[in-house]
Amino acid sequence: MTGRPDVLLSVTVVRPDERRLLDALRAAGTTVETALVADIGNVLNGSAPPPAVALLRNLSHREAAGIAHRLGHLGVPTLNTAAAIDVCHDKGTQALLFARHGIPHPTSLHAFGHDQVRDIALSLGWPVVVKPLSGSWGRGVVRLTDPACLEAWTGGRESADAAGKLFPVLVQEYVEKPGHDLRVVVVGTEPVVAIERRSADWRTNTHLGATVRRTEITPAVRDLCDRVVALLGPGFYGVDLLEDVRTGELKVLEVNANPEFAKSSAQHGVDVAAHLARFLADRVRHLAAA
Repeated sequence: MTGRPDVLLSVTVVRPDERRLLDALRAAGTTVETALVADIGNVLNGSAPPPAVALLRNLSHREAAGIAHRLGHLGVPTLNTAAAIDVCHDKGTQALLFARHGIPHPTSLHAFGHDQVRDIALSLGWPVVVKPLSGSWGRGVVRLTDPACLEAWTGGRESADAAGKLFPVLVQEYVEKPGHDLRVVVVGTEPVVAIERRSADWRTNTHLGATVRRTEITPAVRDLCDRVVALLGPGFYGVDLLEDVRTGELKVLEVNANPEFAKSSAQHGVDVAAHLARFLADRVRHLAAA
């Protein structure tokens, strides 16, 4: 780094998403530097100038949270904040927050062992979804449809994790959806695009083959995004919503603090990188004027 950048882009690797962000930030008139973890160390140690703002795009939630906490103590605002990253890293924490603040969310309960998984499944009724507290792309998420399915899952889990170190897990009611869910990208406080993700599989992750198309940001979608932002603060989020076909109610499934957008932007046509760059440029100008 040569001088104090307006924006420090913290990365694990520069993917197509980050390349789009770099181009958009420069087009917005901001100076930007990319930083690997070692470069962050230089900022923290005083051998490189701190930026006006840091945008965290690290692949590891834990790494991003650690950097956000440390830069925050240095006085550098980060997007997202350390607190928001901590919440988004833990689906169990999200479930507790949503329940406390009355945000519609599938019933989700913590299980600290196999007996608790069984008891919760029986109380919720079949099928149920069991998922790790952290993770993305649908990894480790299973749907258990009956006691025999639970027994098979328990046997495999005990073989792979005899000490139970992979607990706790989240046991969640299965919500029947109309063949798709929604990913809403929020920049700052504003939902900028809603994407319908459709799949023949019960999981609608794009990494598992779901197709996407742009859809309307309805008042109900906007209301839920507003309530999420009120909890987490302005930031850059992927808010996953699903409709319960039994009741028609829209629910928040989870919030992602590091949403990917390059591939889907090419399909739905919304320049997410430009929206984010303008938000950061405005933030830099506001800080300079303060």
